Amino acid sequence: MAPVFQSLGRRSAYLEVADRIRATIFEDKLALFQRMPSERELAAQFGVSRVVVREAIRTLESSGLVTVKKGPKGGIFVAQDYERPIVDTVTNLLAGGEATLDNLFEIRLLIEPYAAARVAERGSAADFAVLEGSIAAAEREHGADHSVRHRYIDFHRQIIRLAGNPLLAIVGETVLLVLYDRVKAVLSAQTTEVGLIMHRQLLDACRHRQPEQARQIMAQDIEILSRRFAEFSAGAQGRAKRSRPNRKAGGATPASGHDRRSLKSTNNANQERP
Repeated sequence: MAPVFQSLGRRSAYLEVADRIRATIFEDKLALFQRMPSERELAAQFGVSRVVVREAIRTLESSGLVTVKKGPKGGIFVAQDYERPIVDTVTNLLAGGEATLDNLFEIRLLIEPYAAARVAERGSAADFAVLEGSIAAAEREHGADHSVRHRYIDFHRQIIRLAGNPLLAIVGETVLLVLYDRVKAVLSAQTTEVGLIMHRQLLDACRHRQPEQARQIMAQDIEILSRRFAEFSAGAQGRAKRSRPNRKAGGATPASGHDRRSLKSTNNANQERP
């Protein structure tokens, strides 16, 4: 059943409408994907225009609290995409040059080894079963020559979540998502196979309650990908530099050895002519 909102009693700014909807979502513990009243219904309940409601919903959507779907079965639905504002912030920092991918790898090294150690200390049999399922699915797909890049990220996300700190999970998963979009090209078959082996070793360390071992394996896993990405980036820059034409100030392209020999022969021939 969709929630019912009381009129504000006056024409309110969109922020006040957004605050009331946000409070209802949390206080009434609305379920994920629960349908909200339509834009028209919200405008009538709050006693405001649909323009105000539309702006309020846009604000909540950017915060990850609701999602708007189009089509016959569309509408406004409760969401829990809490990392969305952080994703936007990190993306903007990268685009503006104020942060680098090295910074993202550094954050991973701060968060994920700690999370792995926590899972080794406090993880339950159910937690280990979740990790086992993630690794097994990756091994099956890898054996069938399918890409398992998404499985690599899924395992790391599960480790962060199972650490039991929701704030840590929000930051850690955000960094993973942003970084994955930029480094997925370097996750080769060889890199993936090494990662699967290390994931299996990490799970074994967790099951045997070896937090320091789990911490070290996770750190090594991240550092391997970081080095692979650095090598890939250096190679890409080298290829771009070699393919860039080396033009002189006058704009002419230097002649190759063959061209220079041909030019010299032509000049000699011209000089020998009467």
